[in-house]
Amino acid sequence: MAARDSRAIILAAGMGTRLRSIVDARPKGLIEIDGETLVGRSVHVLGDAGISEVTIVAGYCADQYERFAAGRPGVRTVLNERYASSGSMASLARALDAVSTGDRAGGVLVLESDIVYEARAVTAILSSPSFPDATLLSGPTGAGDEVWVCAPNGRLRSMSKRAADLPSITGEFVGITRLSAAGAQAMQRAFTAFVDRCGHERMDYETDALVAIAAERAIGAVFVPDLLWGEVDDEQHLARVRDDVWPRLQASRSAE
Repeated sequence: MAARDSRAIILAAGMGTRLRSIVDARPKGLIEIDGETLVGRSVHVLGDAGISEVTIVAGYCADQYERFAAGRPGVRTVLNERYASSGSMASLARALDAVSTGDRAGGVLVLESDIVYEARAVTAILSSPSFPDATLLSGPTGAGDEVWVCAPNGRLRSMSKRAADLPSITGEFVGITRLSAAGAQAMQRAFTAFVDRCGHERMDYETDALVAIAAERAIGAVFVPDLLWGEVDDEQHLARVRDDVWPRLQASRSAE
């Protein structure tokens, strides 16, 4: 998937309840560090990689993302109106419906709103030639609340927050996934089948949908063992990103 033809979806509908005690009423992706929001940094990194079309799936405090997108060329929002009662796959399905229409249907990069990462995270997954669909893995971060991935021979098999549930561990899930047009369609089919079977939309896009389609099509695992990145899910994560990851990323950017 050539970067110049790529689009990105940022999943940002969640309520971020584990941060409510220390962060005011705003979505996680709009948390600021040194005056820059997490999503704002992602948009910049994606733009530097040649990705100029970004769709943000909003839900909780959606109006704040609408204001963020206003005046930023190529950035738009899509609403998951049932964000409080659905899972991340519901948000992804809504975005895929919006971006995968007409003759512009094609590959898309899917990112989570609450991650910060070095630029090579994007270039590594865009340039990986092994599979049309792939997800990014890192070595252990020690951050806590990790999602572990089993991907023997570079092909996704399973994921879990409990390492003991997996037959082997290849790396840690980062939250950046490349989907081809066919991969996106497979994710949508998996979601539709889940809703029909379970009667609700509480499906996770990674541990549920991505693992489900990995049983029928090859999903690559792009492993960057020393990748510098962080996720902001709770107070401990925020402190790690603010005090360790962010300063190192800024220092690396300044040295380029």
